Amino acid sequence: MQLCVYGCCGAFKKNIVSLNKILFLPIVLLLISCNQKQKQIDTWNERVSELEENKNSESELKTQDSKKNIAEFSEHYAPNRSEKLDSIPIGIIKAFKELRTIDKDAHEKYVTLIFTKLYAEHLQCCHQSYIIANFPRKASEYDFEKLTMVNEFAFMSGYLDKSNLPEIWTSGIIEKWLSENQRLLKYEPIGKYNQQIKTISKKIANGDYWDN
Repeated sequence: MQLCVYGCCGAFKKNIVSLNKILFLPIVLLLISCNQKQKQIDTWNERVSELEENKNSESELKTQDSKKNIAEFSEHYAPNRSEKLDSIPIGIIKAFKELRTIDKDAHEKYVTLIFTKLYAEHLQCCHQSYIIANFPRKASEYDFEKLTMVNEFAFMSGYLDKSNLPEIWTSGIIEKWLSENQRLLKYEPIGKYNQQIKTISKKIANGDYWDN
């Protein structure tokens, strides 16, 4: 009986060893497979991170280019006599619209500069402001999302009441904005053209242009 126990135990141990050998290979293969999958996941994550970094870099470059283009255009913008805002390229207006959410301060500064230059030119050449927008009676008939500099000014200023649209806007509307946002006068070009507006307006009020 004792021999049977020992014999059975020995056989059992052999079976365990054999079973371990049988299970060992699948376990090794499973571990190798898991390791390979983990490497694939790590590689994929690295590629995703790299793509996101490249995308962010491209977006940052695009933003910098847009701001640079807007700055250059605004600083060199030179309206001619009674010229309106229609002369501004649609690509520049699109860049202005994108700048709204990218850099609010830059958007304000350059939109203000455009309108200040326009009004200064109108006063200089013709001693009066000019209509820059005609609005429909119903707000539903006006496209607030259309690419126009008037909409950029409306977004910036909040002056366009959607429940009560004005009949028109003239280039002189910039005077109200400048009086309410004098911090923008610290930007030298805006301050320069605002002073020009004040000087000419004073001459107009004095009748200097009609004495002769």
